[in-house]
Amino acid sequence: MTTDLGNTTDLDNAADLDNATEGPEPDGAGPRTLFRRRPLVGGVEILGSRLTRELARSMRDDETVRLCLRGDLGHALVCLDDRLLILKAGFHAGTTFGSMSATMYYRDVTGIQVRTHLLSGWIEISSPSFQGSDAKRNRMVGPRSRERDVYKLPNCVPIQRRHAASYAEPLAELRQLVSANKIEAREGGVVDELERLSALHREGLLSKKEFAAAKAHVFAAVSSEPPPSASAEQARSSHRAA
Repeated sequence: MTTDLGNTTDLDNAADLDNATEGPEPDGAGPRTLFRRRPLVGGVEILGSRLTRELARSMRDDETVRLCLRGDLGHALVCLDDRLLILKAGFHAGTTFGSMSATMYYRDVTGIQVRTHLLSGWIEISSPSFQGSDAKRNRMVGPRSRERDVYKLPNCVPIQRRHAASYAEPLAELRQLVSANKIEAREGGVVDELERLSALHREGLLSKKEFAAAKAHVFAAVSSEPPPSASAEQARSSHRAA
């Protein structure tokens, strides 16, 4: 799902500075500087106004925000109950005066990667609709190249390398959500999963090629996945308790 709006004039992506005040840095805010920056991890309050509006447009009334992860230059990852959103805004994302969002359901996620280079890096979420990059083939390719630009790719959140450690805990929580939802998907049965994919295809959220790849992934998972381990059962229990 993508949305591109061209009627906003604020420049959230230009800077993340709030106020030139002193005091202790919030958790996950990165190194202390003269200016206080928005935290990198938290709730909706860490997002700029343009991303906040895009999030409101992309959420259903019955959904809740579990956590937000703020990347570089108007990019963010938001975890909801059963899916995640990657939000992008501004010139670097190819939406100079607008914003966009991409949706991935936890049960469809096949990989969560953090890649870093000299000063920058990115978080990449893979699914049947958004295939991850080949680590060996792309190990020397930076965030921006002729082959790929993570500032524009809908499944990538660009980050600064010096902040990479701040994302470890929220990404661990995201992996737990993915694991718990995959267990529930197995218990729900293949038929329910195929019906869900068919509905996404009918609504135009999956192309014919993406629909075929997702179905193949479902059948492959059923034939190859071992029974849930003790750690997987624990992840499921914690997800239901939440």
